[in-house]
Amino acid sequence: MTPALLFALLSCTPEPTPVPTPVRAEIPTPLDLPDTTGVDFEAAFRQGIDLAMTVNARTLFDSHRMATQAFVPGCPDVYIGLPPEDVADLRLGMDAPGVTWADHCAQDEASVFYSGYGYWEGDVRVSGVAGTPEGLTIDGDRMLVADGVMGDADGVVFEFDGEASDAMQNTVATDYSSFRYSSLVDGTSTGSHPFPAGSPTPEGWRADLYVEVTGGDVESIELRGNAYFFTGTLAQRFDSIAVDLSFTGELGAGPDDCTLEPLGWIGLRDPDAVWYDLVFLPRSENDITGQPYPNDPLQQCDGCGTLYIRGVEQGTVCPDFTGVFDLTPPTVDEFVLSVRELPIGGAP
Repeated sequence: MTPALLFALLSCTPEPTPVPTPVRAEIPTPLDLPDTTGVDFEAAFRQGIDLAMTVNARTLFDSHRMATQAFVPGCPDVYIGLPPEDVADLRLGMDAPGVTWADHCAQDEASVFYSGYGYWEGDVRVSGVAGTPEGLTIDGDRMLVADGVMGDADGVVFEFDGEASDAMQNTVATDYSSFRYSSLVDGTSTGSHPFPAGSPTPEGWRADLYVEVTGGDVESIELRGNAYFFTGTLAQRFDSIAVDLSFTGELGAGPDDCTLEPLGWIGLRDPDAVWYDLVFLPRSENDITGQPYPNDPLQQCDGCGTLYIRGVEQGTVCPDFTGVFDLTPPTVDEFVLSVRELPIGGAP
């Protein structure tokens, strides 16, 4: 056989059929779920809602106002508008009609100290006539931007790093009254003024949370965002909340509205980063999962939500929502803090 013929025969030999390697199927293992013995979920989720309602700009403004009443001349420095950039680099734009304190100082005789800065502004507008069908309406809005610590001989009385804003509207007419209060907080706060002894959140919080409450003629509540409380303050177990809830009260409810439970969901997190999610009626067809709810109980207006732990359904939880609409808005007198109210005797 010639070399050429041998090469031709070898070239026509078919390739061997590969034999597949057996693959061992992975058997899914169930998630390890935490021990929930003794956890009162009804109370824990209600407390979570109550705490979310307190994470608002009003808490910060009231505490900041209290701390400013300990100002002494020259400590801290106070500016109408914004301070020089080398004092505090506040980039709020040209229109900054508010007041700023900015300093790193201590005054031994008054036992106070200040470090950082705080800028605040506010405005109140009045329209209408009292005692008429249209009524008298008071609108207000304000903002606080800070990265500062305020303290006395006992320690830190107020600390805030972030931005907070809120708005109010009160209307009083001959045959009805209404109010609306909204707040947006994005920051971290601590101190004995906002969180005194016995506070449910003694270490303060870090939050990105929106709160809106209406009352009078129409009752409603909106809660969206999250808050971290540094310690397991909720039911002595949970340290964080995440929430997207919408409540409708008896006043102003429509025929298709559910007043027994909110729309949306609330989650509590334990220190092991395990989330416990309580899901109520969907806010829309595509709420939560991106698909319509597969199980009918979630569509029932019965005052109960379905509990999921690490995504595993655990049954229903029915918190008591009594008194959830008891929040009242700020008054006009407490809403705006002017430079004339500061005990400083002048400002740069």
